[in-house]
Amino acid sequence: MPPVRDAEPEEVPLQLADSPAAVGAPMIGTSPRWVPDLPVAILAETPVIQSSPVRGLVGHDCLPSDPKPETLATLFTIPGAAADSEAALGSVIDRVKGRRKKKSRNVPLVACVISFLIAAVGGCIWFFTASSGSSPSQIGIKPNADYQETVADRAASNDDAKALSPTSGELIPVDYLPFTPQILCHIHPAEFWKEDRNTGEFQAMLSTLGMWLKEQIETRTRYKPDEISELTFAVNFGPRMSAPDVAAVVRLKLPQTEQEFMQRFKGRIYADPKVELYEAPDFSYMIIDKQTFAVAPSNMSESLAMSLKDPALVSPDMEPLIRESDRDRHLSLLFDLKIVDSHREDAFTSQLQTIADKFLFWFGEDVQTVSWSMHLEPNVFMETLLHQTQASTPVKLQRFTQGKLSHLADEILSGVRMMRPATVGSRGIIGRFPAMMKAFEIGTTTHIDPAGVRLITLLPQHAAANLAAGAMLTWNQSLLTNFADDSHLTKTDMTKVPDKIADRLQLKMLIDFRATPLQEALGYIGDSIKTEISIDGDALKAAGFTQNMSQTYNLGNVTALKAIDTIFTKYAGERDPMALVVDETGKKLVFMTVSKAKADGLTTFKTKE
Repeated sequence: MPPVRDAEPEEVPLQLADSPAAVGAPMIGTSPRWVPDLPVAILAETPVIQSSPVRGLVGHDCLPSDPKPETLATLFTIPGAAADSEAALGSVIDRVKGRRKKKSRNVPLVACVISFLIAAVGGCIWFFTASSGSSPSQIGIKPNADYQETVADRAASNDDAKALSPTSGELIPVDYLPFTPQILCHIHPAEFWKEDRNTGEFQAMLSTLGMWLKEQIETRTRYKPDEISELTFAVNFGPRMSAPDVAAVVRLKLPQTEQEFMQRFKGRIYADPKVELYEAPDFSYMIIDKQTFAVAPSNMSESLAMSLKDPALVSPDMEPLIRESDRDRHLSLLFDLKIVDSHREDAFTSQLQTIADKFLFWFGEDVQTVSWSMHLEPNVFMETLLHQTQASTPVKLQRFTQGKLSHLADEILSGVRMMRPATVGSRGIIGRFPAMMKAFEIGTTTHIDPAGVRLITLLPQHAAANLAAGAMLTWNQSLLTNFADDSHLTKTDMTKVPDKIADRLQLKMLIDFRATPLQEALGYIGDSIKTEISIDGDALKAAGFTQNMSQTYNLGNVTALKAIDTIFTKYAGERDPMALVVDETGKKLVFMTVSKAKADGLTTFKTKE
């Protein structure tokens, strides 16, 4: 019997273990955080399962294969922590994806903003490019017609004012000055001191000022005024608490020889042979040509010599007024108001400080520099240019100037009332000076100029002497007057102005009219009693009266009603006499004729006291 063989075991198919998963590079997150190590889990004891060995085809025993073979990942996995690690890994990835989604949501918003800015810039460029070649009507902008008309009217008014000038000379020269001028005076001495009736009266009315000016000219220039055609004085204040420096440029009427210059100046020759300069003990003289020379203090010889090639520059604030100057006018005065104000202790004596303060204060804070010029032929012509500060404008300065001019006569009148002249003649002229200033105000017009504000004053030829006399006598008397002492004033001067117009007519005033026009005389009376005056010009003209009729009365200190009655008495014999109507409602005095008052049903006021 054949031997019994053991049954061959079933053939087990060969199963290869999965290749271990490659350990990837450590993941990089955008928000790393520290995760504490978990405690090592203790594996529970499990019973040993013995399996029967299986003989493989290769001749050795094999264990049954696990359907899920171990890998490096599973080999080192801690039981209970695998699920946590997968959850943690998933949360990190989710956060990274979430941030990317948020960033992706912001991208459209940024793109929209950039697109809007590009479109706005492009639209602006297109608009300005299109509007640069188009007229205001094409783009819908209408010019301000009223403003353009106002500007045109101002320019036309200023041109008309310039046309009134009796001269049309060149600019005032500022060559050969050793320093920057802060006060500049240009004068024609030969015209002022010539043998002529009008100029003779003017010289006489200048009184002590004319004598002082003549003495200064002869002392500094070594020539008489009638030998000098043009004279330009310049003043520079320099440091505070020091005397100002004065220099001058002289242009003679006739040419001079070198010997004549040497005899006049009597000084030693300057060291520099290129400059013809003579140094006298008090002044230095530099010859420009046969008719022109410059004079300066003896300690400024070097600066004077340098001015021959490098003249001093004019300050920016003075330059606009220099460009508007006219060297042919008889007298021109230019000065920097702010600099003079800061050096007034050095420029004026202690006796003149009070008057100087009032003069400088009158211009206010809007004026930087001032130019004033005068010409006496054929009539009295005055031009004043006010250059504004940087904080002001020409329009603002014009309004300010008009307001100051309207109160100028009142301010002078308040000062004149405090004066007590020693002679009757002086008292008469000083008493008329406020009325003169009222006439000055009436004859002055204001205009806006690119350089500032232009004031033009036109007066009759004989007014120059009267104005000069009134100004000089009032000035001299002001130096002798104690304005703080008002004990000599009358009771009327110190009382309050009554409310009723009829009561105001009883106020007293000083009446001394000398060929004063009727309009100015009545205006002076009205200003004295603080009452408006209204003149019916048509009624007076119909009766044969004019507002320029001359009034000459020296009544002294009388009431306003007495002054008016004196005027009416002069014309009482006319066919239609003058009449006074008191308007208590309108607070004014109305001057007309008797027939006009009856026609209007008005009651005339009796002037006889």
